[in-house]
Amino acid sequence: MREHRRFIGKGILFCLLVGMLVLQVNRILIPKFFYTNSWPTTTAYLGFYKMERNSVDVLFFGSSHAVNGFNPQELYNQYGITSYNLGCEQQNLVLSYYWLKEALRYQTPKVVVLDGYILFPYNRNEPLNSAEACSRKALDFMRWSSVKKEAIDTICEIDKKQTVLSYYLPNIRYHTRWMGLSEDDFTFEEMEKHYELKGYSALTYSYNQEGYQPLIKGSTEERTEMVELMREYLDKIRVLCEEHGIQLVLVKTPAMSQDIGKYNTMQAYASEHQLLFYDFNEQALYQEIGYQFAMDSADSGHGNLWGAKKVTSYLGKILTENCGIEGKIHTDWENSRAYYEQVQKDVALTKETNIYPYLSMLDDPEYVVFIAAKDEASNSIDEKLVEEFERLGLKASLKGQYRSSYLAVVTPEGVKEEVGYDKLEDKGMIRNGRVAYWLQSGGYDNGNMCSIKVSGQEYAKGLRGLNIVVYSLVQKKVIDAVCFDTCDAGCKAFR
Repeated sequence: MREHRRFIGKGILFCLLVGMLVLQVNRILIPKFFYTNSWPTTTAYLGFYKMERNSVDVLFFGSSHAVNGFNPQELYNQYGITSYNLGCEQQNLVLSYYWLKEALRYQTPKVVVLDGYILFPYNRNEPLNSAEACSRKALDFMRWSSVKKEAIDTICEIDKKQTVLSYYLPNIRYHTRWMGLSEDDFTFEEMEKHYELKGYSALTYSYNQEGYQPLIKGSTEERTEMVELMREYLDKIRVLCEEHGIQLVLVKTPAMSQDIGKYNTMQAYASEHQLLFYDFNEQALYQEIGYQFAMDSADSGHGNLWGAKKVTSYLGKILTENCGIEGKIHTDWENSRAYYEQVQKDVALTKETNIYPYLSMLDDPEYVVFIAAKDEASNSIDEKLVEEFERLGLKASLKGQYRSSYLAVVTPEGVKEEVGYDKLEDKGMIRNGRVAYWLQSGGYDNGNMCSIKVSGQEYAKGLRGLNIVVYSLVQKKVIDAVCFDTCDAGCKAFR
């Protein structure tokens, strides 16, 4: 009997060890999209579970247009409204519905704001109107419950190419990822701590193209039909909101793809069900918020930080005046103010073209700064620039060093700097040896070249003057690369 028990005990222990191994393998293999990604799906959903219960008054849903269009921290800073963005890349209405059901297990929101981009045909070859990979992104980090089980069953019933077992054992789906694993796959606990933007992702660049035309209300009565499945789940979302006393607000952020037919269809649905509907593509509303598509959008459909501020600011007014949401003070949003300010500074850095304030902004312990000169970089170095360099801890002034080589690395731990008339080179590591860099500089008579490589990738613009690359220790990536032509007066910036 004793031997029999010992055998059973060993069997149980073996099964436990195998189970733990499978769980760990699954955790490593599942693709992760943290806050350092333009579409931070993993961060958004893991962070949601860290919010204090019943603290969120407004929930945002929708595709990537929502992720980049609705900014919870901006909404809080301006109005004191507590919100969370549960949108994700290509989030179809089936996913929106089940994430709303999941959210209601933890929060009691007063308003749900839904972007309507994917109500209409998007991926015509997919049963869910969006890519299979995006369904995975949305569900991989949802906690296990009856809601997740129901969501998986529903998705696999609609899309026969997907299997229930592959959701329970993700290694079935992701077994080919072994060769593509990155640092993020092994630093889960570290990465999941940063959810300060609460599902929002700030894009830093501008579309810089003309051609966008806002919609003229009443110009035609034509309608674009919703995808039948999307209409079905829009109804489900509406009914679920009604059952919980939640006000549903339909929104469309500025996008080239929005047309008057889609506008008319959404307006008709909203009128039929007595819902608020705001299409920021509609000319009067577009003009009222002062949106400028070329500058406030990152591409043909996604708002950048400035565009999101304009859309979010107007929504705050609606939520306050039309939905009765009152502002309040809450620790979770107060604590993330500083992080958001840093994000705004990072974005502002990428837009700065004046070398004096630019160098001043680099005096930040969260930055690593790489500098390499090419050709001639000293002619316009004046006393004011020398002061800015010294503020960064740089001492080997370029002033008077005509056509010299120059390179520098500024980290929170210290400064490495060299100037001379030979070709210069420096190699090293940052972030405790996780990231390698390699700098080269050659003045006009010493190769006339420069290079700034971070993790093997070239970032230097390779133009005359001072080439500068800025690495964010928080974002764990290069956030700006610029060259200031310090040979000519004015030190023009090139990006």
